[in-house]
This record gives sequence, C-alpha cells and structure tokens, in this order.
Amino acid sequence: MLQSPYSPPRILPPAEHPRLMLRRKDLPRILQNLKHSFHPDAARLFRQLVDTEILGIGATPEFGSYHLKEYLALEAKALDALLSEDEQKKRQVVELLLSLLRGARFEPGMMCARYSGHLIFITAEVYDWCYAQITTEEKEEMIARCEAMAEEHFEMRYPPLRQSPISGHGTEAQLLRDLLAFSIAVYDERPDIYELCAGRLFDEFLPAYAEFFKAEFHPQGPCYGSYRYISALWFGLLMLTMSGERVLPSVMERLPESFIYLTRSDGEALRLGDDYNETKAEYTAKNPFGVQLFLAAAYAGNRIYHDAAREQLCSPYLIPYHYGMDFYEEGSVGEGLISPSSLLIFEGLTPPKGGTERTKGRFFDFPVGCTVYNDGERLILMKIGELWGANHDHLDTGCFQIYDREILASDSGVYDSYHTPHRIRYAIQTLAHNCLLVDGKGTRVPRDGKEPKTLESWLSEYRMARVLSHEETNDRYTIVGDLTEAYTETCTEVIRRMCFEPNRGERGILTVHDTVKPKSQDFPVSFLIHCQSEPIVTDNEILICGKERKLCCRISSAKNFTIKTIGGNGKEFFAHGEQYEPAVRTAESGWGRVEITTIGDTDITVEMEIGYADDFA
Repeated sequence: MLQSPYSPPRILPPAEHPRLMLRRKDLPRILQNLKHSFHPDAARLFRQLVDTEILGIGATPEFGSYHLKEYLALEAKALDALLSEDEQKKRQVVELLLSLLRGARFEPGMMCARYSGHLIFITAEVYDWCYAQITTEEKEEMIARCEAMAEEHFEMRYPPLRQSPISGHGTEAQLLRDLLAFSIAVYDERPDIYELCAGRLFDEFLPAYAEFFKAEFHPQGPCYGSYRYISALWFGLLMLTMSGERVLPSVMERLPESFIYLTRSDGEALRLGDDYNETKAEYTAKNPFGVQLFLAAAYAGNRIYHDAAREQLCSPYLIPYHYGMDFYEEGSVGEGLISPSSLLIFEGLTPPKGGTERTKGRFFDFPVGCTVYNDGERLILMKIGELWGANHDHLDTGCFQIYDREILASDSGVYDSYHTPHRIRYAIQTLAHNCLLVDGKGTRVPRDGKEPKTLESWLSEYRMARVLSHEETNDRYTIVGDLTEAYTETCTEVIRRMCFEPNRGERGILTVHDTVKPKSQDFPVSFLIHCQSEPIVTDNEILICGKERKLCCRISSAKNFTIKTIGGNGKEFFAHGEQYEPAVRTAESGWGRVEITTIGDTDITVEMEIGYADDFA
C-alpha cells in the first residue's frame, strides 16, 4: 500500500463502473456519435480497430512489444464490448489484455515510460469497462503488473513523486493520464493509489497551473507547450467525466486562443522554442493544434475551438499512417493521447457554446509577456519573456518575429534532437534569435539550465525580464520590457521597446528601439535579425527578400554602427567560430543572420517595413 504525503483529494471515484472517461449516462451520446460524428472517419476507423487482430509482437523489434495500433485496437474492442453490453466480448478483451501484459517488454530509454504508460492506460480502460468479467485474481495480477511497469520504467518513478509540474516529462502523460486513469479504475481494490496520484495533482499541479497559465499562453511554445497541454486536459477530462466537476483553473479553458493567434496563414505554427512539427509528417506541420483544440472543446465547450478542431483534426492523428509508433516516427501526438475511441467518447461531452470574436492583436501577460498580432496574413510576435522554464524553452528574451504569408524575420536552427551540439550550442542560444548580444554573449542561463523543480523556484530564480507597459489599438501594438535581469552578466540596463503599426507603410512597420548600458564601454552591442535568404546591405539599410514579401530594415538613433552578415553555405548556424550543422535541415532552418553592432552605451532604433516583393526591387 502506498503512503501519500499529500492532502486527501476532495473528489473521489464513485462506487460504480464504468467511471473512467464515461459514466453509464454517457453511453447513448457515444452511440449517437458512432452514427453522426463530426469527424468523417471516426466511426470507420473505430470499426477497423474493433476488427484488428492483436498479436502482441510489437511494431519495431528494437522498441520491444509496443505497437500503437494494437493498443488502440484493444481500447476499441473494450469500448465496443461496453456499448454492446456483450459479456462474451468483454471476456475476450480481458484475455487479450492479460496476454499483452504478460508479454510486455519495453527497451530502456526515454520512450519506455511513454510506451509502458500507454499500456497502463489501456489496462485501466479494460479494468473499468469490463470490470464484472475480471476475476479477483486477474485484478490483482493487472494491478501488480502495472505497478511493476511504472516502478521499472517511469521517469517519475513509482510512487510518482519525482519531476515537476512546471516543465519536463512530469507534465506529460505519466501521472496526468496514465496513472490517474489507472488509480480511478482500481479504486475499489486499491484506494491508496488514487489518494497519492490525485492528491499530488490537487496539491502541486493545480496551484502551479494557476500561475503557469496565467497569461492564457503556454510558456513552452506551440509544440511542447501544446503537447503538454494535452496531458493537462486529460487530467481535467478524467475528473470531469468521473465527477461532473471542472477542476482546471479557468485560464486553461481560454488558453487555446493563443494557439489560434500563433497559427500562420499557411496553417503552420510560428516557430517558438523547440519545434518538432517542421521535421515530422506534413499533416502535423499543417495541422498543429487539432488534438488540443478538440480536447479543449470537449472540456470547455467553446464553439471556436470546436470549429477549428473540425478543420485541423485529420485522420492520421486518430491512427497514424504506419500504425506502429508515434510522432517520433511520423507525426501523430503519440501514445493514444487521441484515438477514434477517445474522440467518440469525448465528442459532445460539453455542448459547444458561443466564443467571442478575437481581436487582431492581443497582449499575453505574466509569465510570458508578449504581444501577438495576427490578421490572417501578417503574424507579428513581440516577446519580452518574463520567466524562463529551461527544458524546451529557448534563450530568446526580447525576441521578435515577422511573418507575412512567409517568414521574413525568423528564428534560426532546427530542433534535430534534444542533446545534439546544434541544439545545445546554437539553436537554443540567444544568438539564434532576433535578440541582443552584448560582448558576444546572450542572456544568462538560470540554474545552469536545470529545470525548475517547484513553482516557488520558477517564480523566484528564473526571472528574465519585466513588462513595463503595453498598448493595443487599431493602429499601434506596443510592448516595452526591462530585460536587465537577463543580461546581468554584461549590462546594468537593457530596455527594449517594440511597436507594430499595421496601417503604416505598405504592409506595416515593426519598430524596435533598444537602450543598452553595458558594464564596460568597450563591450560591443549587437542587434540581430535572422532571415531565410541572403540580405542586401547598404549604408544604413538591410533588405530581406522573400518570394512574395520583402522586409526593409532602416537603422537610426545609433552612431558608429557596423552591419555584418553571417550566413550562407557553411555558416548558416555559425557561433563562436564554428558551424553547428543540424542532423536534418528544414524549409525554415535559415540562411543566417545580420548583426548591427555598436560599442558601449547604445540607443538604436531599427524600423522594419513589410512590403510587396516587387516594390523594393
């Protein structure tokens, strides 16, 4: 029996089955979804899974016995047996599960926590939905095998006391979906598991979420931020379907609006932090938020999320093309975080209701501190970046990006893998972003890059900047930030002012003004602009040419500045005298950068005007 160090959870599982993801009152709605789902392929794919043979031999031998499609098939067979109230089907499902559990083998490595976690989750579904057809001895075996898998494979360990609710793998499915679902299913026999799992979520995760999501924007960006938001929604949905209560902070219900703001006119998400979308399947890059929007709509009932999910949630998210693995192989979100069964279960859980029309530009407050302008063609990011979270965050305090039907002022580099020299020494560093370097250095690295372990640590030790003011009108979107805390190693003061004027010039003008006071008057101060093609440089102008748009950058309010371009063949990812070549290149990995450099105390203004390609020729 586990001993919980947490407060007793205020919500307990009811004394009946089913209670995991659905209650008996939900069955008519789910049966109706099978006939008339909003997703055109959901019912067909569900039936395909029900008819799929389960062999338990694994999809790729080096990863052990894990096979995504077989796990989704067992889930579908269990749901089909529940919906049909067929005791013989339920018994067959129980025997299939026992076969998978007894033959389970997961090779060491990061993925074994995810693969074994998915099996624990599938066990929970079968345990709950086929409860009456499982013998006492089989229940004991299922519980013992799942506890042993978690103890052996989980990064959070078992009991799940390690890792953090702030960043890292502790914010993914291990506890938020897999063990929580398991603890709900086995509560009659082992209430201690639920008391610890739910107790930690209520005591640690919910208070952290209230601060972490205060801006209604995920600090870890469109990729890992949105991926981890899925697991947070699973926590909310498991509690909602079990008890009828919405336990997540209300700011989390509004967070998907930021995903819509960060979606470009080509359907892709703006690159921010580690970005795996651009290196995966095309459907992932072009539909980055379909799963998140669907689950958010199920939880919150927002019609805008529901309609956006209808557009983005393509069939390969439900069953990936190659069936065996997850997005590490091709592009889905992984480990059954969405499936035909879960879509049919959650669809219509919360009836869609109204949603306000969004403005073209919006300020997202602490702890992010950024303004995003998106009118459907132009997407301008002005990020101060008040707190940093390590892990998949980049050292991009004070960055900006400019997109107008194509990326003009961009991030640089590729997320090729977590521990590669390219990522560590280039892509996450300040010099790979539209930021400042002082004496050749970027921002400081809090706690030597270690992930924050507690909310208190994150709030106190990972402060990088402060938003001093912001303004949003039809003609001006302005944000001013004090970045001094990020540059304490080299400066006594750094202030960045960014203003986008959408109605000025041909296609709008972003003006960035920096006031920098280095600790030494000998320190060079460099203003960085990253681009996708070789820029044309004159005395005080830089011209960046795209296919349809161009960016004309004009420099003023600075004396004795120099302009240097670093990029092109063999120098696209150049840092400190070395090229850090990524393992793979993408369409937007970048040409290189422009460095506008002054010496000592600096006041520099760079005005960046968007125009049509022919107009600047």
